[in-house]
Amino acid sequence: MITNSSFIGATRTAWVLLAFIFMTAFTQNAFAQPETAPDSTASKPDKIEKPIKGDTTEIEFKNKKFVIITDKEGKKVTIEDVRKPKDQAASEDEDIEWESDENDTEYNPDYDNKSDNKRKRSEVDLLAFDFGFTNFYRDGKFGADAASPSLELKTFRPGSHVALHFLPTRVSLIGRGAVNLKSALTIDWTNLYFTNPITIQRGMDSLTIVTDNNRTYEKNKLMMRYFQIPLLLNFNTSPGDDEGLSLSVGGYAGLLWGARTRQESSDLGTVKYNDDFNLNPFKYGLTARIDFKWFDFYANYNLSDVFDDNSLPKTNTFNVGVNFINF
Repeated sequence: MITNSSFIGATRTAWVLLAFIFMTAFTQNAFAQPETAPDSTASKPDKIEKPIKGDTTEIEFKNKKFVIITDKEGKKVTIEDVRKPKDQAASEDEDIEWESDENDTEYNPDYDNKSDNKRKRSEVDLLAFDFGFTNFYRDGKFGADAASPSLELKTFRPGSHVALHFLPTRVSLIGRGAVNLKSALTIDWTNLYFTNPITIQRGMDSLTIVTDNNRTYEKNKLMMRYFQIPLLLNFNTSPGDDEGLSLSVGGYAGLLWGARTRQESSDLGTVKYNDDFNLNPFKYGLTARIDFKWFDFYANYNLSDVFDDNSLPKTNTFNVGVNFINF
């Protein structure tokens, strides 16, 4: 049997359930987002562009960094200073002190040109060439007066002295080129061009000269060849370039490396003989050189006698000329 109180309780429970269902449905409808159809008129991008990544090249030289960026707009070049300040927190109003090492130098626009001209401690070249003339000189006398009338030479005969200096070497002693020591391996040719119709005899114990006045020689010479080593002290007023004055003084010593006579006449043609012709087997002397821009001049004086100890006359030779390849 259903009592009134039970009926009333059940009715209240039903109303509560209906109210809960109603509130739940209302809440969902109120806060739900309405679905909208896609707008067919909205434009779509033709192409999605992706960012272009440029090529970057970095070059560091001394304290500078050169950054080259290549993109679709072209090339951009920036220059950065790669030195690091000691105080990263220094204000812009304060002077920034840069870290430097003992090799760090301030940039100089003329540095590249000067560095090319900066001389090394030592230099070795391939070849140097002397060309001049020779004659006799002794005790203040010149030419035949310093030797013998029969040995009179053609004065200022070009090519009577020629020298090739192989591997000319310079070693700096003071100031990287201000004071230097120079040397080389030298082959020295001295040609005595005689004006008289004389013949120097071969294989004799002493110098023997025969004169033939009935014959005329177009060429009559004695060639002597020595292997020498010169040693000079060089002073250079402008070691960084070739614009200054260069003065060299020193000496040389050498050994006889061969001799030959050559005579040319209309009746005998060309006649050549090889011998030592009683020449001095040793040679030594003094030398001086002066170089100024394009002007290169040298002078040699042989302290040793031309002929050996058993021969007369006792005389010396000197050489004067120009240097075409600087030594």
